[in-house]
Amino acid sequence: MNVVFCDIDGTFQDIGVDVPKINYDAIDALQKQGDHFVFISGRGYSQLTELMESLTNDCDVIFSNGAGYKLIGEEPVYQHDLSIEECQKAINVLEERTIFYHIHTNTGVILKPVQQYEKQLLALREKLKPLGETGGKIMDFKEGYFKEECQHVEEPIEYLKTHPEVKVVKIEIMEADDQELEALRELLTSDTMYVFSSFIQCMEMVNPLSSKGYAIKEFMRKYPKAKSYGIGDGENDLAMLDVVDVAVAVGNAKDIVKEKSAHIVSECKDGGVGEFIFNQLITDK
Repeated sequence: MNVVFCDIDGTFQDIGVDVPKINYDAIDALQKQGDHFVFISGRGYSQLTELMESLTNDCDVIFSNGAGYKLIGEEPVYQHDLSIEECQKAINVLEERTIFYHIHTNTGVILKPVQQYEKQLLALREKLKPLGETGGKIMDFKEGYFKEECQHVEEPIEYLKTHPEVKVVKIEIMEADDQELEALRELLTSDTMYVFSSFIQCMEMVNPLSSKGYAIKEFMRKYPKAKSYGIGDGENDLAMLDVVDVAVAVGNAKDIVKEKSAHIVSECKDGGVGEFIFNQLITDK
């Protein structure tokens, strides 16, 4: 049996671009021959609804970089969340430095009113200008999401304290200044907080046990004789590539991801995921 773990953003699909049909077809073909396809994403489960509804067949999902998972036919399970105390420490640093941050929880994403971050969002637009139309699409998508689909609260920590049923799976920041991002990584990393870069100009803070590598180890206990594959593009995929049997990078992956990988396939937008599965794993062609 094969188990394929696949990142989403930058690997399975790109922002503003339709998912290549070959990727959907590959999931169906893989499941048809009795293998497993597992999405493993930094997104919260509430952010995956549209993608999951677009599939012909359901599949297992590990979300928020391992803070939770959802198996076919079951309810989402949340684990390895951040404590209020850890959130408070991180947010104190972010607010002191006027960083744009948002908090991913088991009920969705919360953040302060977006109007407070106009300066930061404009700086991000400027930073992404060299990407041309793609950069504009990324910011249009992000700003639309922040304004229309997130819950806005004046004081996030006070909100969390008065809603103990809400679990924080990660804190995410977007910052235009690369030096500031690296400074924040130094300031925020601790024994109880794992900090890593993810999408363009983004950095995430999670429970140290909330990693793709740890989540895959837990998942694979159910299939000890299976061969595992991991397909990714970014720094948050390195933990996954370290533990799978076969590491795969899409063509647009960061250099450090390609260096870790046994296979480098086509770019995300060209269906590298589906190409790899059909070329390497599907026996009945």
